[in-house]
Amino acid sequence: MVNINTFNVKGDDQNDDTGGFDKAIEYISKNGGILYIPKGNYYLDNKKRMRKGVYENSYIFIINQSFKIRLDKEAVLHYTNDFKGFRFRSTQDPTDKTINKFNVEIDGGIVDAAENYKTKVKNNPDIWAFVAETLSGFKVTNMTIRNIYGTSGIGAYSNTFTEISNNTFENVTGNPYDYVDNHGNGIYLNGVNSYLIENNKVINNVLKTQRLGTVGICIEGSRSGNGTIFNNTVTGYDRAIHVELIDGTATIYKNYLIGNSSGVVLWNNNGNKQIVDSNIITNRGLGKQSKSILYTSAGILMLGFETNTGTIIKNNEITVEKDYFIPNNLLQITSSDVNVANNIFSDLSKSLSLSVAQGRGTNQRVKRIIFTSNRVSGKRLDVYDASDIDISNNNLDLSEIVLSFDNSTNIYRKNTFSKESLNKNVKIFGRYIK
Repeated sequence: MVNINTFNVKGDDQNDDTGGFDKAIEYISKNGGILYIPKGNYYLDNKKRMRKGVYENSYIFIINQSFKIRLDKEAVLHYTNDFKGFRFRSTQDPTDKTINKFNVEIDGGIVDAAENYKTKVKNNPDIWAFVAETLSGFKVTNMTIRNIYGTSGIGAYSNTFTEISNNTFENVTGNPYDYVDNHGNGIYLNGVNSYLIENNKVINNVLKTQRLGTVGICIEGSRSGNGTIFNNTVTGYDRAIHVELIDGTATIYKNYLIGNSSGVVLWNNNGNKQIVDSNIITNRGLGKQSKSILYTSAGILMLGFETNTGTIIKNNEITVEKDYFIPNNLLQITSSDVNVANNIFSDLSKSLSLSVAQGRGTNQRVKRIIFTSNRVSGKRLDVYDASDIDISNNNLDLSEIVLSFDNSTNIYRKNTFSKESLNKNVKIFGRYIK
């Protein structure tokens, strides 16, 4: 174990610690071991950062040994003047995705970037608390990361395994002067073979930051495999959880997704099954005036025809309250062999529809959707360009049901309607109902 004070790092309010801090990180990256950071305020200033780093990127450190950074719970790293954080990599060439057998762990402490840039800038400021790539293992635990306006709080690229757990992210979002979709994530993983994201709080106060975060928890990239996203709380993002272009299954289980434009977005995951189970999703707390970044929004949103085949959506509770931001839909299903069961869909605004099955014309139908034992309250249930659909044993409080069935074996039976629906003379449009 090496104490960071060894490198003439003071951790008080009188000194700038940038040079000594970088030397300590450089040392531990080359020699391994544990770097201990005691209680204190450590001011890290991008204007005073002298190291050249990799290809003149002062924030990139090449890893030669496994190491751990252990921070006292009252150790605060203050990022100032666009300080970009620390990016750990085992390969020098940024295009080389070779994974080397090194592990990096970061535990405890606080990163606060409130004093970073204060002038209007465009595009994406490349700012993180910590990033790691091309490693066997990367683990971040028990940290508080706050007031970062940049790429993400924690980033991970091309690792064998990444764990992000028991952390708090406060007001981690994108540049408020450039409201686009390429930055502003709480947790961002790309090309990680397996992962565990659990027990994190990712909270963006929109009134303070003046913008939605882009994604609370984002998993993407073709090398991303199976992983679990469990028991996280996400508030104040365009998408609470976003899974895109992965080659495995993300198990999204028992998360609390409150006050986001969309709850769970599954986008073009190469035909792989995803699991969305026992999550609480609500718009509560997100103001009506909020502007979504993505072109559409829903409690659970599937984008891309036949790109999430075999997905399971069960035991979730999705609620849209009328006094808050109203998304475009409650649910949208665009892939075949999807099982939607035992969910509660509650639209108190009575203005939204559930797209239980949504194909792309008669020659591109989604097939074998099972929608069963759900409780639904809203305006309309839609089935478009679909075959072999089973809608059974649901409790429905709706004004309209649109069933665009073909001559395949479609099942519509044992559904019950609320008294309110019957009093409204619910309208059912469709053919071949059995």
